[in-house]
Amino acid sequence: MTQYNNIHQLLEKYVIEFDEISHEPSTSCEHSKELRMKAGLEWVGSKNIIFHAKWKFYLVTTLWDTDIKARKFKKEFGTKDIRFASQDEITSLWLGTIGSIAPFWFDNQEIPVYVDSQIFQHKYFMFNPADPAKSIRVQTKDLKKIYENMSNQVKFFTLTEEEIIFE
Repeated sequence: MTQYNNIHQLLEKYVIEFDEISHEPSTSCEHSKELRMKAGLEWVGSKNIIFHAKWKFYLVTTLWDTDIKARKFKKEFGTKDIRFASQDEITSLWLGTIGSIAPFWFDNQEIPVYVDSQIFQHKYFMFNPADPAKSIRVQTKDLKKIYENMSNQVKFFTLTEEEIIFE
C-alpha cells in the first residue's frame, strides 16, 4: 500500500473531510502555491522538512513560506551537527520525494514530529500526500486531531526571530 493510500485511510478513520486536487507535479513550495491558487481554494500550505541529527531523523512541518534554520533546533536535537535528509533517505523512510513529503503518516513511528503552531491560526491546511501531482486540504482543527492521535512523538513550537519555543 502506498503512503498516499495510507493518508486516505487515516482521513477516513478519523472521519476528516478533505478536498483533493490533481495538478502537474510540483517542484517546490512556491510552485505548489501557484498550482493550488489556480484551484481557487482557501488554504495555507505546508513545508515539510526532514532533518538528520545524531543518527536520528526528525520531521518539521511549518507554513510554506517559513524559513526554518536547522541551527535553531540544535538544543532540541542534542547536537549542532544537523543536515537535511537526502533523497535516498526520504525515499526509504517516507516513500516520497523532496517537495512532496506528507506532514503525517509514515511507517516509522520512532521519528519525532515537530509542528509549527502558526499553522493552527488558519482555517485550512494544504499538503502534498506523498504525491507531487496531488494536494489535499483539511481544516486545521482536524489536522490537530491527527497529530494528537499519532504514535510518533509530536511537539508543537513557535518560531521567533531569536529562537524556537517548544510547547
